[in-house]
Formats: sequence, C-alpha cells, structure tokens
Amino acid sequence: MKRWLPVFLLLALVFTSASALAQADFASTAVAEYGQNVAFRLEGVVAEPVERVDLFLQPVGVERPFTIQAIRVTQTANQLVANVDLDPMDASLPPFATVRFWWELQTAVQTITVPEETFYYEDNRFTWRKLAAGDVTVHWTGNDAELGQLAAEIVAQSRATLDDILPPTAVSPLNLYIYPSTGDLRSGLRLADRDWQNGHTDPSLGVLLVTAVNPLTAADELSRAIPHELAHLRLYRLAAGGDFPHWFEEGMALLVEGFGEESGVLETAVAAKTTLPLLNLCVAFPEDANEVELALAQSASLLRYIQNQFGDQALRQVATAYLGGASCEAGLTQTLDMPLAQLNVDWLADVAPQPAWQTFLAENGLWLLLILASFAFFAVLLQSGLQKK
Repeated sequence: MKRWLPVFLLLALVFTSASALAQADFASTAVAEYGQNVAFRLEGVVAEPVERVDLFLQPVGVERPFTIQAIRVTQTANQLVANVDLDPMDASLPPFATVRFWWELQTAVQTITVPEETFYYEDNRFTWRKLAAGDVTVHWTGNDAELGQLAAEIVAQSRATLDDILPPTAVSPLNLYIYPSTGDLRSGLRLADRDWQNGHTDPSLGVLLVTAVNPLTAADELSRAIPHELAHLRLYRLAAGGDFPHWFEEGMALLVEGFGEESGVLETAVAAKTTLPLLNLCVAFPEDANEVELALAQSASLLRYIQNQFGDQALRQVATAYLGGASCEAGLTQTLDMPLAQLNVDWLADVAPQPAWQTFLAENGLWLLLILASFAFFAVLLQSGLQKK
C-alpha cells in the first residue's frame, strides 16, 4: 500500500494542476445596459465535454447569489463559449451596486469553478462626468465643470454637521450622482424596480441620488438635497444595530438641510392648538397630505428646539438612546431628564407666534430706541437753550 502512495499523490497533483490550469484559461465578461439587459460571456479551453454551465451573480451586501443555467453553450475542439442574457429585474439587481459573478462548469468527472469577476451596475443612460475628492466620487452631467467640486464641498460640510449631532458611523467610499432632472432620477429608479420612499431615495442603495435642474439654482438645490439624503444614509447605516422613531429620522434629515417653517403650517397649527401628538408620529406619518406636511415641520422644529436648548450633544445622546433600544418616549425623557408633556409645553411656547406688538418691537426695536434717543437729545438741547435765556 505504501508503495502506491506516491502514485496517488502524483495523480492528485496532476488533476489539481489540470483543474487550476483550466480555470486560468477562461475569459469572463459582463456588459450591462441599465434597466434592460446584462450580457454575460464566458470563453475558455476545456479538455473534457462540458455537460452543464451555471452562472452565479451576487450584488455586494446581498446574502444569497442568483443562479441561472446557461442555455447558449457551444464547445468545439475543446473551445467553450457560453452566453447568458439576463433581465436585471429577474435577478433583482440593485442600481449602483457592485456585482460579483462567476461560473461553474460540470463535466463527467469534475466541477470547474471559474474565478469571479465584478461589474458595477450603473445608470449608463447618461455620460457621467466624474470628480474624486478623497473617498467621495461625484458623478454629474452637463457642461458645468464646477458642479462636481461644489457638490464635493457640500458633502464635506454635511458630513461635519452630521458628525456633530449623530453617533459615529462610516459611509465610505461614497458615490454621489447628480441627475439633470427629477424625471430622469425617478425613471432610473423605476427601471431598477425602485422608487422614492417618503420623498427620498432608498438608503439601502448606499449611494446619494440628487438633482440639479437649473444651473442658476444648483447650489441651493444641492445644499438642501445632499445633507438630506446623506442624513438618511447615515441613519440607515446606524440602524443596522437598532432603530429610530419615524419622526426622528424624517426630522433629522430636514434639520440638516436647513428646513424652516416657511409654509406657516406649524405656526398655524400651534396658534389653533391642532399640532399632532408626538407619540402618533413614532411609527408612521398620517396619510393626509396636509397632516404629513405638519408632521414633517413638527419633527424638524422639535429637534431644532432640542439643539438650541441642550446643544448638539443632546441630539447625539437621543440617537444613541434609540439605538440602545429606548422607546420613542424614553429616548427623549431619559436624555433630557424631563417628562414628555413638559418638553411639549416648552417647545410649543418657544414656537408659538408672538403677538403683533412683540413682533413689531423685535423687528423695529433698534429704530425705536434711536428715535427715542433723538427726541431725548433734542429735549436736552431745548432745555439747555431755555436755561441760557
């Protein structure tokens, strides 16, 4: 038996070497036409007849690979060619995902696994300009060469703001796509069987998707959209270890974009005492469009009040409490050390509309003081003149 051992080892080495050589002799490619088709092709030399060819593909972050058998397979003089045309929706390919793919060939005596390759499933309906700034890559269309640099600067500013008010989390590397219109953005998502969720793109995609429709207003558009989308992405990454109440997530995104009460919906509701109970906004917002607008305004306003009264660290501590499993109410009361009812009273008092006379004084008080001072000065001069006479 011992004298046959070297023979077995030699045969094993030969088969292993042959398998490795076979795997090294393949060329595997994927060409994606966004939302339409991904054309996979495999070419290589296989000494044995191949009985079956399977294609495996797995987007990064997806737990299980998608498998499809190749039907278009030819093998002539040991030269193998296999082609697969795949509808991206059949494989549920997420847009802007890096996708791993590999092949398995079944012969009568062995299974040959072709080393994996990757492709990036990008919306290639557009010719994207690119700018890399550290770990951020900005993609945009059009002739504005400065738009990419502007967007990169807004990303940096937004990251710094979120670092101050949220627990630390890594969103790196980061890809930002600036679409030329909202219609183009939504059609791109729909081609991948996705859409806006509550007014923003799905953060599970791991990219920032925004629009800049008008070059003259691009700075304002991006200054709102980028921090908003980045907040949702950061909260999504953080929530892998916990969860956030709905009002906190939506309010945080609005807070960092600089949302105000320009519409007057909150001021009207406060004056009429028709604000929505906070606990009703913990899981979802109302279905009525007007109440949704009010819910958004309330959420951002309450977070702004907490920030102004207790500082950035209070917002970060509230987020940490929620990630630790605190309830919607407890996350606030434990962090701020006050009952929710008292917080609501204090917040309402802060945002309540001022009487007209207080508003007038607040806006014109300095001028009134100057006028009164002038009268007083002239009165003194007049008195002084009378005394001299």
